[in-house]
Amino acid sequence: MVWRYKQSGDFQPGTTCHDPWFSISVAGVKEIWEQAILPANLPLTILLGLVVLFWLLTLIGAASADALNIDVDADVDAQPGHAGDVFTVFLRLVNAGFVPLTVVLSILILAMWMISLTFNFYFNPAGALMLSIGFFFVSLVFGLIITKAVTQPLVPLMRRLKAAEDAAPVIGEIGVVKSIQLDSEYGQVEVIRPDGAPALLNARLAPNSEPLMRGASVAILSFEEGKGVYLARAIPVTPLEL
Repeated sequence: MVWRYKQSGDFQPGTTCHDPWFSISVAGVKEIWEQAILPANLPLTILLGLVVLFWLLTLIGAASADALNIDVDADVDAQPGHAGDVFTVFLRLVNAGFVPLTVVLSILILAMWMISLTFNFYFNPAGALMLSIGFFFVSLVFGLIITKAVTQPLVPLMRRLKAAEDAAPVIGEIGVVKSIQLDSEYGQVEVIRPDGAPALLNARLAPNSEPLMRGASVAILSFEEGKGVYLARAIPVTPLEL
């Protein structure tokens, strides 16, 4: 595309002069696109495309973060010595317990995509498979660091918002364990509120308490501001008298 510039500084379509900045920008976008669709970068490009689609749908009101939220505890067994421990540590590392998971994953995927493109462009122009795999894990490590750095300032804000939304209505209320189990380290409890949506709380039991399985009833005792979790207590089940 070319433009002819008038002396006044305005421009109109013509064929007399190329805009060098426009040419450079088009060439840069084309080069990025060519790198993005290479086999070494294509998986992350697809994931980034899904992230962009999600946020576009959210912005136009066709979807929301709450509607498409992911229950990170649904299929993860947090028993000691199991893979659930690793996954729980991973989530805490990137502040997924405080910042919405959709935000965390969006930042992580964007960071990994940019790092993967950079490393493969400069150090793997031939697209060698082993180098591509190695750079994927490099991008994962750096992506986790970047995600942690970006989300860390949001943690205090999210804690205050969570406390303001849930602290007053749920203290002293009865809830149900929604995670695989609730113990002295980690778990999630759902409390039904009559004037609002159910509150899904990060909770724990007192030290040395017996773990509770999903579906058990608990009482919400207090909120620990420093840790951003609620302290819960099991509700003893008494047998019905005949």
